[in-house]
Amino acid sequence: MKRLLLPLLSLLICVSGISKNPNSVLIETESFDNKGGWVIDQQSMDVMGSPYLMAHGMGIPVTDASTTVTFPKKGAYRIYIRTRNWTAPWSDIATGQFQVLVDGKPLDQEFGISDKDWTWIDGGTVVASKSTMEISLHDLTGFNGRCDAIYFTSDKEDTPPNDLLGLEALRKELLGTDKEPKENKFDFVIIGGGMAGTCAAISAARLGVKVALIQNRPVLGGNNSS
Repeated sequence: MKRLLLPLLSLLICVSGISKNPNSVLIETESFDNKGGWVIDQQSMDVMGSPYLMAHGMGIPVTDASTTVTFPKKGAYRIYIRTRNWTAPWSDIATGQFQVLVDGKPLDQEFGISDKDWTWIDGGTVVASKSTMEISLHDLTGFNGRCDAIYFTSDKEDTPPNDLLGLEALRKELLGTDKEPKENKFDFVIIGGGMAGTCAAISAARLGVKVALIQNRPVLGGNNSS
């Protein structure tokens, strides 16, 4: 049987660090060093441009996710959390609440309780008394709290963009994600790694066809996967 090539759709995984902008820092939560009990969810990459972290604990709060952020300079920063209240379209009760901790101290408000759409929520002011600090996501419910990104800015007039093109530009500016795509040639390209796509890819590869199977999740199977 000939070898089947299954390149997965590349995930946008960005490393936390000093940004090119001296006034701001962007952290994509999927880049957290320690994801704890939080999981990376890629199902909305086509509309968001990147994955996010989700606290999928089946009603039991999951362990904290954490990472280290390096600030370009010490001082006061406004912090914004990009999240959503995923139950808002059906219920007045938010079930995905979580806290954001800076060096172990929670911000004054909880998150995942506001807008039904992905939105930047103002988390108040954080004082960076040292160049590096630990950021943690603390789940409160175990019911799929979602956090996409965290943004720090020392510019009082600065608010992060929420539209897809604006977010893409922000990632390019602060995380250096503006890279030339690699090109490959295939005889047969399949979009979607569900049962139909996977079977088609295997059948074509067995016939000697050079196949690319593109999938936006880390597992194959579609509705037959968990």
